Amino acid sequence: MQPHPDFTVVLRGFERTEVDALLAQVDRGELSLADNPRIDFTVVLRGYDREQVHAYLGLLAAQHAADG
Repeated sequence: MQPHPDFTVVLRGFERTEVDALLAQVDRGELSLADNPRIDFTVVLRGYDREQVHAYLGLLAAQHAADG
């Protein structure tokens, strides 16, 4: 398990609890992002920066694909 970045909270960002729950599933090995590098979350008034989240998920997906 690696530490997750502190995503910036912005207007019209991704629902924080959804992102945190997905990252917890990845940490527990319940979900691999190798097949799902682009996951969409609910957009809320104040949430995690969408570009930061997608960039981080892309990084995780690449790592999972490399690990096989």
